[in-house]
Amino acid sequence: MILQFVQCQDGAYVMRNATTRRRGSLMQAATISAFGDADVLEFGEVPMPSPRAGHVLIKVAAAGTNYYDTLVRSGAVSQSIPLPHVIGSDIVGHIEKLGDGVKNVALGERVIVAPGFPTDPAEWRHTPENEAPSYFPTGTYGWGGYAQYIEVPALWVIRDETDLAAEELATIPLVLVTAVHAVKTLGRVRRGSRVLVQAGASGSGSMAIQVVKALGGDVITTVSTDQKARLALSLGADEVIRYREADVAQKVRDWAGTGGIDVVIDPVGGSTMPTNLECLKPRGTVVNFGLSGGAVATIPHLYPFFRNEKRIVGAWMGSMAELRVGLDLVKQGKIRSALHKTLPLSRAREAHRMLGRGEVVGKLALLPWAA
Repeated sequence: MILQFVQCQDGAYVMRNATTRRRGSLMQAATISAFGDADVLEFGEVPMPSPRAGHVLIKVAAAGTNYYDTLVRSGAVSQSIPLPHVIGSDIVGHIEKLGDGVKNVALGERVIVAPGFPTDPAEWRHTPENEAPSYFPTGTYGWGGYAQYIEVPALWVIRDETDLAAEELATIPLVLVTAVHAVKTLGRVRRGSRVLVQAGASGSGSMAIQVVKALGGDVITTVSTDQKARLALSLGADEVIRYREADVAQKVRDWAGTGGIDVVIDPVGGSTMPTNLECLKPRGTVVNFGLSGGAVATIPHLYPFFRNEKRIVGAWMGSMAELRVGLDLVKQGKIRSALHKTLPLSRAREAHRMLGRGEVVGKLALLPWAA
C-alpha cells in the first residue's frame, strides 16, 4: 500500500491510500502521524514543497539518523509538533530549485543543511544562533530530512567541500557541531588535556573522540562491547573501558594519574554523573548534552564538589561558525565518518529499532532514492 497525504482546505493533512502518483507534485517520505515507538513511522507519498522567497529546495541524497530523532518521534521533545511530521536533522543533497532572492548557492550544488537553526526568522541574526530561544535541531518543528526533498531557508545551508560520499557526510553534521561546541568551546580542550568521553561508540561519543584528538588531547572512553571498543580505538581513543566489566572511576583515575581528568564529555547523563565527578580533577569540567542514561542526575556529595571547584556545563548543539570549524577538520582528514550501515528510507522503522536496541556502532544513514 502507498500512503498519500493530501492537504485539505483548512490546511490540515489527511492520509489516503494512493494507487497512482502525480509526478512532480509528490515525494516519498517517512512520516509520523502520531507519537510513539518505531511503528508510528510510515513510508508513503506526501506533497513536495516549493521554495518560498529566500528558501531553497534540496533533493536529499542521504539523511543521517540520531538518537534525537527517536525523541522527536516518541513525543518526548514536544507533543505540540504539528502532525503529520517528517523528522531528521542531518541532511546532504543537491540544490534543486531556488526561491526568489537566493544568491549564496547555485542550482546543482551539493550542500549540507545546518543540523539546527532558529525557527523564528526574527532570531536568524542572533549570535551565536544556538543561544536563540527558538533554536532547535532541524526536523523538530519544521519538516526534516527523512524525505526525498526538503525546503529550508538558504541562510542555513553550507556548500559542501569535503568530497565525502553523501552517506558518509550525512552521519556527521549534528554530532560534529555538538562536539566542537562541547569539546572546544565549552570544555576548552587543548594539547595535553586528559579527557573522558562517555559512550565512545555512540554517534556523539565517536565524534567527540575525534575532536579531542584533533585538538591534541588524550582520550579515555567507555563502551559496552568489543566491537564498540574497536571502533573507539580506530577513531583515536588512547584507552577504552568496558563499563559493564570495570570500575570506571578507578580505571580513569589510574589512567589520568595525579589529580584526575581535565574534562568529561558526557552525551549520556543520568547515571553517569557520579562517576564523572569522581574522575574529575579540581577545577575540571563536565560537559553534558544528553539524557539517554536518565533525565535526573545526582551530585553524590556537595562538599567535594564545591571544595574542589568542579564545574558542570550544559551544551546545546552549536553555531554555524563551529560547524565550519568542524568541517575544516573533516577536509584536513582529521575527522571521518563512523558510518555503520546504510538503509533505504523505506526501512526507517528498522533503523529506529536498531537505535533503540543499541545495535548501532557509530551512525546509520538513510537513502531516500534507494529501492
